[in-house]
Amino acid sequence: MHFAWLFTLLSTAIVPLAKKLLAALGVGMVSYVGINVVIDQARAELMSNMAGIPLDVAQLMGLFKFDIAINITLAAVTTRMVLAGVNKISGAKKGLGAVGGA
Repeated sequence: MHFAWLFTLLSTAIVPLAKKLLAALGVGMVSYVGINVVIDQARAELMSNMAGIPLDVAQLMGLFKFDIAINITLAAVTTRMVLAGVNKISGAKKGLGAVGGA
């Protein structure tokens, strides 16, 4: 009698939950790797373009904290990509308060 209850529990609750968990982990891993590749390529492209600037301009950019602005921008792009991926997986619209957008 207990085996029938256990089988019913496994088939109705645990198996669908495990399938959803594995799908989310798979999509999350692919998203993580894809986002890292894109961000690393963008960062490498920015750094290669910065190599040819004159010293005076580089010093001014250092004073203006241009490197921090680039890091903030890349972090915002990464956050937006992650939120878009979470919204696709869960089916619910999640945001960062008033920042989330439409």
